[in-house]
Amino acid sequence: MSLKQLKVFIHELQVGMFVSALDKPWAETPFPIQGFMIKSTADASRVKAYCDYVYVDVTKGISPLDVKSGQSAPSLPRGVQAPSGADRALMSRSVTNVAQLMTPRTFDVRPHMYSKTVEFANEIPAARRVMNNLVGCLSVVTRQIAKGTHFNIEQLQQSVDHMVDSVVRCPDAFTWLLRLRAKDSHTHDHSIRASLWATQFARHIGLDLDQLKDLCLATMLKDVGKIGMDKGLLRKSDRNADEEAEYRNFVSLSVEKLRQSGFDNRRALNIIKFHCERYDGSGFPKGCGGQRIPFLAAIAGIATEFDELCHPREAVQALTPSKATGKLYELRGRAFADDLVIEFIQSIGLYPAGTVVDLTTGDKGMVVEQNAKSRLSPRLAVFEDAQLPAEEPSYIFVDLKNEDQARNQLNKFGNRRGYEVTKLAIVKDNEFDTLAVDDRLLNLLITKPFDEKFAMNKTQPKGHQGFMAALKERFVH
Repeated sequence: MSLKQLKVFIHELQVGMFVSALDKPWAETPFPIQGFMIKSTADASRVKAYCDYVYVDVTKGISPLDVKSGQSAPSLPRGVQAPSGADRALMSRSVTNVAQLMTPRTFDVRPHMYSKTVEFANEIPAARRVMNNLVGCLSVVTRQIAKGTHFNIEQLQQSVDHMVDSVVRCPDAFTWLLRLRAKDSHTHDHSIRASLWATQFARHIGLDLDQLKDLCLATMLKDVGKIGMDKGLLRKSDRNADEEAEYRNFVSLSVEKLRQSGFDNRRALNIIKFHCERYDGSGFPKGCGGQRIPFLAAIAGIATEFDELCHPREAVQALTPSKATGKLYELRGRAFADDLVIEFIQSIGLYPAGTVVDLTTGDKGMVVEQNAKSRLSPRLAVFEDAQLPAEEPSYIFVDLKNEDQARNQLNKFGNRRGYEVTKLAIVKDNEFDTLAVDDRLLNLLITKPFDEKFAMNKTQPKGHQGFMAALKERFVH
């Protein structure tokens, strides 16, 4: 795309701009292929019906950069209606937003800031204690905030700090346990999951520990304004204008309720206040965009979006993790900054711990832990038969990063196609319940003693070792 053309989102298209390219083929629209001038607000509305964004030729019409820098804009071509005073004011605000979007925020990615210091198998028990304490504490705090009373912020902060410490030590352990958690109220589980995604991302780019803790705390408390709101309104996907305005008020209510309860963490409140704003200015409550959105709030926003894609209130609308990351990728440059989306996907991987996957061999497995340097080759628990009773699981562990060893393990496990496929890899991920296992089996993966010989021979030997010990033995570097 030539430098004389600038990308403009549709709500920022103004009278006097010359549209030179669209976000789709010209043949799919009624507009002339040679481009056209926006001569009235009606013209802009017509484009809005077909496009999300367009490119404007700054040599043939008004340039957002000219207006921003204070230079005089070119004279309007013949036939173009001069914008009214109200339109000029709107245009000025819009141009300011466009200029902000054209100057992307820069941030340092420090992937070596934190390293895994505890093996997955050893972190699970500690992470489980932290999660149980956190869930209980969040439930109590939520009830206290709903009543408008002060809550024990020190106790909640301590639980959050312990969660962050666990994620820093070994990020996959908490992800796994959240996958195993029986479904509680949507808001509670969503808040904890979104906090996890945000914390993992912040860890990935190497933010300071105090930033991780404030980000985690804020993302966990961001929805307290929804307490007491009509559940039908929260679940409704096609709200009218009045209903949408009522729903969007939850952000201000969250901040207000927290302040009434004595919460005075300014950084956390700022994250909550801006986490629903979007890069292109389409968010709420203020409609600000670009660098006007605080960086930590932008992280909380993308973490929230990802979890809502994977775990919407209506389960039938849920996306698998890979499809959710694909959707996020489509939103880059609009709802979220390009580099923010790319680094977020890098931080969580396409297949987070607990994801059910299909292999090229036809096997089904579940991601146990990711390989930080090879996100497409995680460590899996591969099941012999997806239809086995939950109390009689038979499975082995394979590490896709070591393909030769994994092929050999699959062949020894039974009638496998480990050596028949050109590439041993993941074909796709699935909805969580597509593998015929329930919470009992998932918890058995953590609690039931396990030995590889048991999986191979389908008879449990007397001197079997624990599942955690088996994990450590299988995956220690």
